[in-house]
Amino acid sequence: MYKVLDPKQANVLRLRRHGWVSPEYELTDDAGSYGKLSYNIFGTRRAKAVTASGNWTFEFENLFSRTILITDQNGVINGRATQGWFSRKTILTMETGFTAEFYRPAFFWLWEYIWDSPEYGKIMRIKSSLLNIKSTVYLEQSMAPASITPLLIFLGAHLIVLRRRRRAKRG
Repeated sequence: MYKVLDPKQANVLRLRRHGWVSPEYELTDDAGSYGKLSYNIFGTRRAKAVTASGNWTFEFENLFSRTILITDQNGVINGRATQGWFSRKTILTMETGFTAEFYRPAFFWLWEYIWDSPEYGKIMRIKSSLLNIKSTVYLEQSMAPASITPLLIFLGAHLIVLRRRRRAKRG
């Protein structure tokens, strides 16, 4: 159904939005599909990512938490993504010991987000369009494990959706 993502072969990918009521985001390189991120009709506090290499659920730890739990298809917690109350960075900590930061550089007019790891350096950039209909993912040449790349792409897309929804509620 989905192709296995090889970061060395496909280094520019696109996330395309399908639907408005319960949106899905498909990861593609225009030649094949690598997976999708989907939401249910009731909101964005829970998302599900499906790829050839695994399935993950992103869900807040509790109602007032700023920590997103990452669970696999068996319900086992694989990691946590936490954003501080006054921080622009989200820190990802996986059970395997992998850590990375997700942030937006301080350029006001640029809708670009970066995954950066203290061990591997800059892993990828995600440039999103104004209405979040299409985003472009640029994979950097890094030594980061290839198995973590789809998870980072979909978690990053989920974090972008959450930030946009928060901003829209503020007015």
